[in-house]
Amino acid sequence: MGKLKKILELNPFYLFLLPLFFVLHGVAENYPLIPFTDALKLTAIYLGGSLLIAILFWIFYRNISKAFLLAFLIMAYQFAFGSIQDFLKDFFENTIIYRYRFILPFSLLIFIFAIIWIKRRKKTLLQLSLYLNILFISLLLIDAASLTVKASARKEPVQSSIKELTLCDSCTRPDVYLLVADEYAGTSTLKELFQFDNSEFENNLKKRGFHVISNSISNYNFSPFSIASMLKMDYLEKLVGSNTSSNDMNICYSTIKENRTFDFFKHSGYKIYNYSIFDLPGQPTVAKSSLLHGKTKPITSQTFTYRILKQLGYHLAKDLRLKFAIEGIIYKELKANEKIYSLTQKTAREKNQGPKLVYTHLLMPHYPYYFDSKGIATPINKLTESYNLNEKAYTEYLLYTNKKLLALIDHIRVSSPTPPIIILMGDHGFRQYRHKVEQKYNFLNFNAVFFPDSNYTGFYKGMSNVNQFRVILNSQFGQRLPLLKDSMSYLRP
Repeated sequence: MGKLKKILELNPFYLFLLPLFFVLHGVAENYPLIPFTDALKLTAIYLGGSLLIAILFWIFYRNISKAFLLAFLIMAYQFAFGSIQDFLKDFFENTIIYRYRFILPFSLLIFIFAIIWIKRRKKTLLQLSLYLNILFISLLLIDAASLTVKASARKEPVQSSIKELTLCDSCTRPDVYLLVADEYAGTSTLKELFQFDNSEFENNLKKRGFHVISNSISNYNFSPFSIASMLKMDYLEKLVGSNTSSNDMNICYSTIKENRTFDFFKHSGYKIYNYSIFDLPGQPTVAKSSLLHGKTKPITSQTFTYRILKQLGYHLAKDLRLKFAIEGIIYKELKANEKIYSLTQKTAREKNQGPKLVYTHLLMPHYPYYFDSKGIATPINKLTESYNLNEKAYTEYLLYTNKKLLALIDHIRVSSPTPPIIILMGDHGFRQYRHKVEQKYNFLNFNAVFFPDSNYTGFYKGMSNVNQFRVILNSQFGQRLPLLKDSMSYLRP
């Protein structure tokens, strides 16, 4: 025991135990949201960063213990920054204390003081090293145990709450295209709040045999929740009710990844193509978007580097006139849309032996509003946060989106050997209002479907997304699923 104590006193393992704990705690807290390989890569980055900082300060101190201690303080600040800032915001909301123009200079002064204090310190750091090593080893063991319990817990069967689902051997199996246009507002919203008439687009769809669902609503006002409940064909349970909640993100992404709708189609012989903004088993998203929760974002979102890059990155790039960085930030969603659109076209042309289900999720007419109705690019200097509140720019981009959607639908129909099922819908309503509006407008979304047999009797006015695939499976795949009561749940940003 004495020998172990001596080892823990003499070796500042805590510098490396800290990032291990930070990542493991995030994985355990968000299980099974964080992929193991991504957590491993993140850990390697933090360990490498810790070592690099320690080496730099060893050059200054010529003392390993002092260099490791200061590196530890810097990494602790990196990991705890978001929590500290949020705490200050809660208690000093109307002051300058939680803002960067106060936090950053104050933090710099603290670190200058720490550098000088450690430099002048004559006493050994043995007791501190012992304490920190024991502390983080204990915390690692606790989180390892927590993760083990969660991982070994019995997984809920995918079909558990819809026992009525059965395979239909006599049903035709046309290709299915789920086309989601993010934040596509409903007709009522466009008429009442934008004074915008979208009937030309609706008529163009009707001429192609589509049925437009009147007064369609989403059940939630953010994409992960809306898509998760729609594909689950049920409401989400145990939600905190916030789009920034790790608990809620875990529920949403886990539900999307292992959802009942796609499970049914897979068991019916369909090949699934994922061109969405979410991960599916063995098919990670092809979209790289700043609007999405990255795979390790639940862990990294509280760090200093993440907050600085997210909240000040664009302004820093602009001030330094880094054109490549500015364009990379602003046009991220555009590149994601182009890739998703192109892959959908390519897949439509492919001749498969069996049926396919293609899930395409375009970040349009969601901001940034890259084009006007004629396809003329919006100047880059206009693509700012304030421009996202420009309702005229939204409707212009919506008109552009309409043209792209009609072209994609025509391409799918021409390329398909037999008429496919096509679902075209918004995942939720418009949210970027300048002034306060009724909450219902956050949920009113566009929704239209095409069935080869034109049997649309199952659809009804005011239908919500949670019943979308219940009606589709009942009408086209011989199921008898009861419809759920339509409701809306408002989530905090």
